[in-house]
Amino acid sequence: MRWLAAYKHRVMVVYIIGLFIQIVDGTIVNIAIPTLADEFGVEATDMDWAIIGFYLAVIVVIPVAGFVGDRFGTKRVFLSALGGFVLASMLCGAAQSLDQLIAFRMLQGLFAGLITPIGSAMLYRAFPVEERARASAAVLTVAVVAPILGPVLGGIIVETLSWRWIFFINIPIGGLGLLLGFSWLREEVVGVAARIDWAGVVLSAAGLGLLLFGISEGPTRGWTSGIIMTSLGIGALALVALAVIETHIADPILALRLFRDRLFRATNLAGAPAFMAFFSYIFLMPIFLQKVGGHSALRTGLTVSAQGLGFVISSQVTGNILYPKYGPRVLMVVGSISALTVSMWFVTIDETTSLLAIAGVTVLRGFSMGMVAIPLQTATYTKVNLADMGRATSLFNTQRQAAVAIGIAIVATIVSSMVASLDSPADGGSPTGERVDAFRMAFGVSASFFAIAAVLALFVKTEDARASMAVRSG
Repeated sequence: MRWLAAYKHRVMVVYIIGLFIQIVDGTIVNIAIPTLADEFGVEATDMDWAIIGFYLAVIVVIPVAGFVGDRFGTKRVFLSALGGFVLASMLCGAAQSLDQLIAFRMLQGLFAGLITPIGSAMLYRAFPVEERARASAAVLTVAVVAPILGPVLGGIIVETLSWRWIFFINIPIGGLGLLLGFSWLREEVVGVAARIDWAGVVLSAAGLGLLLFGISEGPTRGWTSGIIMTSLGIGALALVALAVIETHIADPILALRLFRDRLFRATNLAGAPAFMAFFSYIFLMPIFLQKVGGHSALRTGLTVSAQGLGFVISSQVTGNILYPKYGPRVLMVVGSISALTVSMWFVTIDETTSLLAIAGVTVLRGFSMGMVAIPLQTATYTKVNLADMGRATSLFNTQRQAAVAIGIAIVATIVSSMVASLDSPADGGSPTGERVDAFRMAFGVSASFFAIAAVLALFVKTEDARASMAVRSG
């Protein structure tokens, strides 16, 4: 194919595979949460650390990614991380207990934390700034096929095979990525960092880890218990110390100085609550449909996958037509308000709501999120120079993954604190008003994050992103 003769397109393909394997893994795991809970004898919401632990590990590694990639080479590190992710997936599939699964999921996260920022840096270095809107649309369009295929594939695997295959499926996909990566990618070593900022690594991991532990364990242990108050307090202090240290040393692990750029700061701030809203819903809905609605894993997967379909359509329209004309601010504000309006419908659902209705609204939700994500991804790096691209992608992905973990922890906490048992009708339970109200509350909180995103998006200045709005012919 002539299209693949261009190096930038080869980078795109390899990066897409790395991104795809992570998204497929995450969406399949979300669909399988009720099955995994039954396997290990716990409540569905107690499985949140199989998700949160993954994101926490990602957060720990992402800040180091820029340093590691620049020091050892982006090709070498990217392919090593992809291979490690495949190996960790095999271990997850072989897990014999919940503790083992959480540990291996965190190992997965450590490798995933290298794949995304290094892959993003390779992509944006390969494409000129005026082509990044199209590159973002292409990457996200192909990547969001995973949220369409993932839930359906997860449902099929759960119903027809062992749950262990939700992890083993990563082996052939990752193998293809490794083969193409070794053949196509060029080694890039931008610069050699003097040292790794271990204080930043420890403080970021401790701060977020303790905060997430406090949020998720608060309902179980009591919000006023010593361990929870200590966890939340020390976590907050660690993050404050992190901000102080990272702005006063020469080689910080998180280049917070990049927030001095108005556009980079504004897009990151607006993106965080949007990601909290988007992914907390993805965690909630499979549990609701299976444990409260009594639906099968396959029917659940088909319903949830509708969000990916809406996102695919939106990414094409937004990236190729709307973004060059209107820029990031208008689209992010309108998209956030639209997502908020659509998402509030979920506070009205109960166990009798039809799957067709839920799927229809979910398509609109995905379309609205595409209007936020494409401008966000495209505009964020407009003024970042090539030398800082690795650190910029690390910083952006750190805040995104942190937002996802916090959003999931919050909604899981709401449900677990309001509902003692989530047995499905198929297991002999019957949906009660308490169970439905708990999910309605969680869906409402999840939707409200979009309101915050809409307000913060007002601070994004379109003129700052003008270079990324240029339409390139050919």
